[in-house]
Amino acid sequence: MGTMEKKPAVSVVVASHRPTMAPGLLRSLLQQRQVGFSSELLIVTDYPNGELQKNYPQLHFIYTPDSSISKKRNLGVSIARAPVVAFIDDDCIAAEDWVENGVSWLAAHPAVAAVEGYTRIETTPGHSPQSTREYRRLEKRGFRTNNMFIRTEAFRMVGGFDERFTVQREDIDLAFTLMERGYRIDYHRDIKVTHRFRHWEKWDLLKNCWNRRFDPLLFRKHPMRYRAMFGIPLPPTQAIMLLLHLLFFLAVGRKRRFGAAVGAAEIGVALFFGIRRSGVHPLSLQKWLLEALQMVLAPLIVFAALVYGCLTIGNPVGSRSI
Repeated sequence: MGTMEKKPAVSVVVASHRPTMAPGLLRSLLQQRQVGFSSELLIVTDYPNGELQKNYPQLHFIYTPDSSISKKRNLGVSIARAPVVAFIDDDCIAAEDWVENGVSWLAAHPAVAAVEGYTRIETTPGHSPQSTREYRRLEKRGFRTNNMFIRTEAFRMVGGFDERFTVQREDIDLAFTLMERGYRIDYHRDIKVTHRFRHWEKWDLLKNCWNRRFDPLLFRKHPMRYRAMFGIPLPPTQAIMLLLHLLFFLAVGRKRRFGAAVGAAEIGVALFFGIRRSGVHPLSLQKWLLEALQMVLAPLIVFAALVYGCLTIGNPVGSRSI
């Protein structure tokens, strides 16, 4: 990786809020294969980064008290000096040719403004594939800036990230805006990162459900693209649970037997979905019940998040700072 004195070909921007996970990413970035061009690493943290600066003095660290991922990324790009900016998250590990392949793809395709790479979910001993179900969505193309190379000029022309998206949907909003301005975004599987499985986060599903509070803003800004990509904000499993909740609510106090049957069906479906998420090899009763409980609560939290987002998060007019 190049130094700050030499004009770089690519600026890698990391918006970090996990100090314990950042070192793994930084080591992978410093071990990138020599590619014949220089790079700069801009690490924007919302936590004191003195220890990281001491351990990685060749990197450029910026501190901000703001936890918004959009603001941190915009801050990083605001001081980036390269014609290409690469985004990766602190819970990822870059393949040794990640920078080389991303920059080379854009160099070979001058009509392309951005390219998204392939994200692989790590295989963790003791955890079944079902237990990583919530993460598997990241292995599909989704305009995610945990693995994205963008021409700096295009990024700045559209104003960067809309800072009203503080946690989620900021990357999809940026991609939709780029495409609506006539820019092209490609996908290339040779640009690889590994997303680490944060197995200690027990309530990850509910956290993601609450993050849907940004969907109303995304829908208001890009209604047609939102419908094409998501359809409705509830996945099929949560839609089924929500329907059962509504049936139970309507049945309570009217038809006792029907209400009891619906309640039993709710429990059975939640347990079924719970074991699909937790896996049976190895079977953990605690994990199973935890996932079943999350399935019961998930559609209610999504509904609350959507109402909250409609009432409190911005209007269709953009709010960008680049």
